[in-house]
Amino acid sequence: MTKMDAPPVVDTSRVFAHSGQRLYQLNTTTLAAEEIGAFANTGTQSITDIAIDKNDRMLGITMDKLYEINPTTGAATMLANLDASADGFTSLSFIPVAGNDILVSANDQGGVFRIDITAGSASMIGSYGMVGPDQIRSSGDLIGVQGLGIYATVDRGDIPGDYLAKIDETTWQATLAPNPTGFDKIFGLGFWAGKFYGFVDDGFDAGSGKIIEIDPDTGIGTVVLQENIRWFGAGVATDAPILQ
Repeated sequence: MTKMDAPPVVDTSRVFAHSGQRLYQLNTTTLAAEEIGAFANTGTQSITDIAIDKNDRMLGITMDKLYEINPTTGAATMLANLDASADGFTSLSFIPVAGNDILVSANDQGGVFRIDITAGSASMIGSYGMVGPDQIRSSGDLIGVQGLGIYATVDRGDIPGDYLAKIDETTWQATLAPNPTGFDKIFGLGFWAGKFYGFVDDGFDAGSGKIIEIDPDTGIGTVVLQENIRWFGAGVATDAPILQ
């Protein structure tokens, strides 16, 4: 391959993660979490997850509100109150479908819902399903990337540890990786240039926040960064590059 034929250099990572109150951007070269700013205007509520579309529009969700978030400052502007059907949501993501990005969330019972941004309403469109007798539930996050597909971090019944799962784009059924990640409370999931990143909340202990890389073939996670940030969620643009 000549220099003229070489693929373009991957631009700055558009993987973002957050605590309940502050927004960060993942540097996928150094694997450092670089702080952007506080989620202004959310009062006493915490942002529980974020979503980013192909045009870099960022939204955030709390237990009962939907916000527009400025990705360069972290400032939040309320868009809508969420209706009662949004109860138990633990994830938020834009998903590329037929050339358009739709906003989707999954809850702690395994249901998958499409979110109407204007109305703040949620309509069930599928379920993560079962593995044998075990219900598959959202453990923290899901992502959708054009050309890659839909992935989520999930729990399998009462089995300890979170799993990486590929999600069917029609039925929303989850297919689990062969092994658990080895980590619990992976509240954020990101992807960039062939690599999956999980953002783990270990509570208030020193070094409580872990960023892990997850092998999509085995499902096993490996710590790449550990610091005192309680990760609540993450998001990635739906047109993130697939290959390095």
